[in-house]
Amino acid sequence: MIIGVLGVLFFMLVRDRPADAGLPEYIEEDELSAHAEAGSAQHRHGLEPFKRLLSNSQFMLASQVKGLENVVRYGLTTWVPLYYFEAAGLEIKTMLLSTLALPLGYALAPLCAGWISDRLLRSARRPMVILSSAVSALALFGIALLPPTNVVAGMALLLIGAFAMSLSPLAAMAVDLAGRHLSGTASGILDAHGYFYAGLQAIVFGLLLNMSGANWPMVFFIMAATRVLCGILISFVKA
Repeated sequence: MIIGVLGVLFFMLVRDRPADAGLPEYIEEDELSAHAEAGSAQHRHGLEPFKRLLSNSQFMLASQVKGLENVVRYGLTTWVPLYYFEAAGLEIKTMLLSTLALPLGYALAPLCAGWISDRLLRSARRPMVILSSAVSALALFGIALLPPTNVVAGMALLLIGAFAMSLSPLAAMAVDLAGRHLSGTASGILDAHGYFYAGLQAIVFGLLLNMSGANWPMVFFIMAATRVLCGILISFVKA
């Protein structure tokens, strides 16, 4: 019902182009985006958008980073409640309250991440992704080393880690690399990588936990290492 109401509001209020809302037509000033936009203008038919993007090594590398990012983002959502329930022995009600830090951090970061990237960094996306990776990796290392019974400190690290995760402007970077004309296809390919990796993490971490006898620190160390890998890989993307 909520999605239905939002869909109706979206249809009534949102427009496809600035001109449709009585605004001046958008002119791309960023050099990287302008180059991508000019190059993609003639590749909007049939399978051409997919061919162009799948052959773009920079875009595909960013897509892998999105996937690895979702390994941790959805990995935390999947496993943190079970971790505090099993390892800390918390009751369901207490466990739910202790893990509220995760969605809170996810919700707060986007309010300032875009502004920092657009204004302070002049549309540079890569530094934000590297910062996001570094801070979240440190938070995850902390969670791995911290006793699960220290719930307050765990909540603080979850809040910091989730906040840092959502500082990453990979969706904006995808549009920068693809150009406006292929932004829909770019978003689709990026999200497809993200959800494929997100589903894969549930299988992999589930097997690791079963095989290791619920070695929870190992799971968080792997997540931290994944964030470090994200920072390394994104350093090769020029955006």
